[in-house]
Amino acid sequence: MNRIDKVLNVLRDKNLDFFVALSSEGSNKTVRYFSNFSGDTGAVIVGEKERLLVVDSRFYTQASQESDFEMIKTGSSSLIDKVVEITKGKKIGVEGSKLFYSWYKKVVPDVTLEDVEKDLSQIRSVKDEEEVKKIRKAISVAQGALERTLKKFHYGMMEREFAATLEYEMVMGGAQKASFDTIVASGYRGALPHGLASDKKIEQGEMMVVDFGALVDGYCSDMTRTFAIGKVPQEAKDAYNAVLEAQMTAMKNAHSGLSGKEIDTMARRVLESKKLGTYFTHSLGHSLGMDVHESPFLSPRYEEKIPSNVVITFEPGVYIPGKFGIRIEDDVLLTSNGYDCLSTFNKEFTQI
Repeated sequence: MNRIDKVLNVLRDKNLDFFVALSSEGSNKTVRYFSNFSGDTGAVIVGEKERLLVVDSRFYTQASQESDFEMIKTGSSSLIDKVVEITKGKKIGVEGSKLFYSWYKKVVPDVTLEDVEKDLSQIRSVKDEEEVKKIRKAISVAQGALERTLKKFHYGMMEREFAATLEYEMVMGGAQKASFDTIVASGYRGALPHGLASDKKIEQGEMMVVDFGALVDGYCSDMTRTFAIGKVPQEAKDAYNAVLEAQMTAMKNAHSGLSGKEIDTMARRVLESKKLGTYFTHSLGHSLGMDVHESPFLSPRYEEKIPSNVVITFEPGVYIPGKFGIRIEDDVLLTSNGYDCLSTFNKEFTQI
């Protein structure tokens, strides 16, 4: 079934008239997912016969070029007012976490709302061949950019400079932009799992975590590589190899039909056997697509089964405060037959 058929099944199952998704300033990729409209503000309304794309005057031309939905112009109305006008008196499905309070206040007297976010997450989680192709392209752009950035690296370069160079190379290589704020964390700052690049200089004898991704054709990549800057302590090298073993153990034994918790446990047990389990402080992974973080998740708290054809990250890490951090992250297509690691950049222990 295509995307529209899937959402229509949700509407029929829940006896709803419409599904509505609204995006303001790029807040909801579901609008693009169904309509192919890449503008940052608009709404889609899907019913048995309706395929509507609501946009304001800034996006008339763009919407007509990108989407085969029927275009509805807001005219003198606001986007929310036009959606209210079309859906008045109806029962509509929405994504609860993406529902603006201003929209809620305007529609709730005149429509019945039902949260179908879980259903929409399940639809978006399963990637078709075209989506996987776009994610592969985003990965390729990111990997090429990292390779070029490493050639420009020198001791004493600031983390911020490395991040800026990497993001520049991604854009010059075909990305619309970085898919998230690039993380570059060296030495003691590597123990911050989300340590955004700072003015700290990258020095010899340190580990450096680089977490990055490219947004290409509306789809994200998300990878992490950790490098030894010159010669590093044996403790760091041993921890690196433990993280790599944890990742590969989980990856090689994973397949759709297992729960997120079961797959997370595979990696966690390896690090626990190395007495590093307490330093693995986050979940093993998350799905990605149009958004860099999507459902489902590889997590101790995620007991639902992972469906087939999900692209999901495997990213175990070890973070020792005051010393170093290590993370290795790949984007992986999970199927009933196992895994296909889409990212291919070298991840053996590497000194630069």
